[in-house]
Amino acid sequence: MPELNGHIRLRAARAPSGETVLAEQAFCAPFHLSKPYWDGRALLVQVVNSTAGILSGDRLATEVAVGEGASLIVTAPSASRIFTMNEGAAQATQRFTVERGGWLEVAPEPLVPHARSVFRQETLVDLAEGAEALFADYLMPGRVARGEAWAWTRLCLRLRVRVAGRLVLQEHFDHSGAELQALAALAGMGPGASFWNAVVVSRRLAPDGAWCEAIRALHGGRVWVGLSALAGDLGAWCVRVISDDPVELRTTVGRIRAACADSLPALRSDLRKL
Repeated sequence: MPELNGHIRLRAARAPSGETVLAEQAFCAPFHLSKPYWDGRALLVQVVNSTAGILSGDRLATEVAVGEGASLIVTAPSASRIFTMNEGAAQATQRFTVERGGWLEVAPEPLVPHARSVFRQETLVDLAEGAEALFADYLMPGRVARGEAWAWTRLCLRLRVRVAGRLVLQEHFDHSGAELQALAALAGMGPGASFWNAVVVSRRLAPDGAWCEAIRALHGGRVWVGLSALAGDLGAWCVRVISDDPVELRTTVGRIRAACADSLPALRSDLRKL
């Protein structure tokens, strides 16, 4: 099967009516764009991989820009599967920029690396002064029902977040499946443990607000939840969730969005609305 060199570029802008529209869009295989939907709070865009998944040699590039005063949600209808590779690797780059007064939520479905896969992804989230965002990553351990949990060869995820020109987070996750399984075991999680990691930025999220207490109260049982301040003067926070119950994890993510929604009304948008 031929290698794919795919890209998607989107620019969201605030129209005179107050709605957010896609002022620019360009994409090629394997990316496909669903019809955008304005729900009164944000423009919801679903990015679809029109192929079976990601294969060795594939190179994917994503660029999303949100203009001043615009409000955009980028999500997907299904998981991103990284297929088995006898040799080689796949790679992706992602760049998200938001101007002053803009809002961006990036809410992907899970990344599912299959056995013997190698995948590298580099992401930059760049927010101007006064911009707001929630960026999330969602990782599943592989095809658990096929006995492929934690069986990937290498997974490298690099994330940088800048706010008002200041680097507030830099992470470099680079592990084999077996190495990450050991981390999940420390939390007492079984072979089906999944991870959801998010960065949320807004000065409207008060450090002593009820939203903090609501999120921290979610920790316990089969769900571990952590909340940390990255840069309090910039309103930047990190939220991490791990659970071996996929239903409970999704429920927890929904509760996290709800806890922040009083301050960030765009989080009341339904991610599944088409």
